[in-house]
Amino acid sequence: MSMMKRLRPFLSASAVALATVGIVSAYAQTQPPGGSISSTETITATVTKIDKKDRWVTLKMADGKLVDLHIGPVARNFDQVNVGDRVTARQQDTVDITVIPPGQAAPNVSGGSSMVGAPAGSKPLGVKVDTVVITGRVTAIDHDQRLVTLLGPLGNSHTIEVGSLAARLNEIKTGDSVQVTLKSSTMIEVTAPAKK
Repeated sequence: MSMMKRLRPFLSASAVALATVGIVSAYAQTQPPGGSISSTETITATVTKIDKKDRWVTLKMADGKLVDLHIGPVARNFDQVNVGDRVTARQQDTVDITVIPPGQAAPNVSGGSSMVGAPAGSKPLGVKVDTVVITGRVTAIDHDQRLVTLLGPLGNSHTIEVGSLAARLNEIKTGDSVQVTLKSSTMIEVTAPAKK
């Protein structure tokens, strides 16, 4: 699933992302309320079969399951892939949240992507980074009930409950903006098997 598909709920109700503050309020007291959380998933497989003419590979996953993949023409250095090569795919998702004082940012959504590949003649390697920045404005806050209402970039309003670990919730005020930066980094690397 693409980064944008996974982020569609944020685009229609960006306030939901503020709930993450409940588990990431570790910033120093001199910084605005906010924080960061990151998760990483790594999958490894072994190439068991290659159809170089039609650009198909069969991968054996760690659990023994076989998966057939068609490799499009955008993937460079496909001719360097051999049976027995190891394929590593790593996905890292990071969410950064910062509370911005009133008047410094209007509700907005922006983003972009960047991609890097391996040089010609080497084993395939690709890194893609997708970034989306979402800003919503605090329109109401109930400190006792730990409820925050945000106006999202599409003009929608959403009220969420902020987790108890957000120790500095009392510093968030009506009119503040909450800026959420979602960064997804995907790396796929093919390496030769270790020599015995």
